[in-house]
Amino acid sequence: MQHKNEHGLPRDGEIESILSLNWGGEVSEVMDSYLLNPLREFLDRPSKKIRGQMVEIGFRLVASGDVEQILKRNQPWIESASQLLESLHSASLIIDDIQDDSQMRRGEPTVHRKHGVPLALNAGNWLYFWPLQNVDEWGVDDATKLRVYRVCHRGLLRAHFGQALDVGLNIFDVTQEKTKATCLASLELKSGALMAMALSLGAVLAGRNPEIESLCDRFGHAFGIALQMFDDAGNASIHGPKQFEDLQLKRPSWLIAVASEHLAAKDFNRFKKAAELLPDSSELKKILEETGLIELARKEAKTYLELSLKLLNHPELETKARVKEQIHELANLLLRAYV
Repeated sequence: MQHKNEHGLPRDGEIESILSLNWGGEVSEVMDSYLLNPLREFLDRPSKKIRGQMVEIGFRLVASGDVEQILKRNQPWIESASQLLESLHSASLIIDDIQDDSQMRRGEPTVHRKHGVPLALNAGNWLYFWPLQNVDEWGVDDATKLRVYRVCHRGLLRAHFGQALDVGLNIFDVTQEKTKATCLASLELKSGALMAMALSLGAVLAGRNPEIESLCDRFGHAFGIALQMFDDAGNASIHGPKQFEDLQLKRPSWLIAVASEHLAAKDFNRFKKAAELLPDSSELKKILEETGLIELARKEAKTYLELSLKLLNHPELETKARVKEQIHELANLLLRAYV
């Protein structure tokens, strides 16, 4: 199996062989300046890499026998699949930041703020395709390769359906009764789909077990939703440009879902009007303090996380105590990161 560099991007001189140009001469420097260097800079930023870890967890849930030995033997595949997931996630962040016109990402200016929208848009879209090109180099058999492509295609398709809902809908145009379900659909199609993709990729690489693969998909969606719930609640507490971003953009979010469920109609209308005043957040902060919505959002996110973990109480997973313990450790890390 051929290894790429740390981020899986093309090595020096590889661009020309990939493009197979008849005309154009040397293009490496151009590609470095306008495609690869902006991506290297973004991929170097600190990341929790939770989705990459979930690939190994999916593998462990399916693998049988001497799991540690099997894992060691298949580590190159797992590392490649983890890298694929992190690349696809990074691509989604770059595009999402353009659509939201976000200012900061991972502690630094967003790619489109730093390099302009045209370059950022092209780089983000390119990063959706490049990791899938690399699957040919993994060394897996054709049947496994096809299943990898299918898992990725389904996950990306669902994520883009979710993004259409996210960027096209004014959540405050939805009736209060339907707001929570609409927000949860957005979370499931976006954050849930990517986490499910991670677990399913690991499961596919470990062998054929349709029942556990299906369980990985269900658990991945639920765990990804919980992750986004904590992220949404946390963004309401931070200081800086990301605070209240979803509210200002009128996007589906967990905080809005909780507000729609727990506030009386009069108070929910007051909440919506306060959101309309953003970036002046004084009235919104007053409402959040009065109602305790942020703490309530965190509490219900924790409950949802606990329910998602119960999906692992499956008869075929009775011998998987260590990997289930690993998942619980990851869940605790999630709680510490966002609470």
